[in-house]
Amino acid sequence: MPRSDPRIVTGMILGVFLAFGVDTIILVGVLWYVGRISGETAGVVSAAVLVVFALWIFTRWVRFRWMDRLDSERDGSTESRDQRDPLEKLKQRYAEGEISDAEFEKQLETLLDADRRAESSEDQSTIIPNDRERG
Repeated sequence: MPRSDPRIVTGMILGVFLAFGVDTIILVGVLWYVGRISGETAGVVSAAVLVVFALWIFTRWVRFRWMDRLDSERDGSTESRDQRDPLEKLKQRYAEGEISDAEFEKQLETLLDADRRAESSEDQSTIIPNDRERG
């Protein structure tokens, strides 16, 4: 569902509240004043109108918070995945047409060479302490 207005209280909410909520409360107050309904009924109806609009505003607030959290989680997971895996980032750039076939192959080879160098240095670093311990 697209968010058309990021504000929690919009003109539409205020308009509906003024058109229906306030009018209902005023009408109930007048009926109570002239003795057509009891004070308890007038209070319950007025409170119900206020609760409905408060729940409407609260629901919008919760929905916006939830949507913002989902957006930030989605952005965060995408960024962390791209930062962790340069190969995925390279594939994405190639798929979007940002780089040519030749550039993709060149950068892919560079990444694979870097991985090979990193793996060989890790292998050597694990071998060296063992050799030192034996010596």
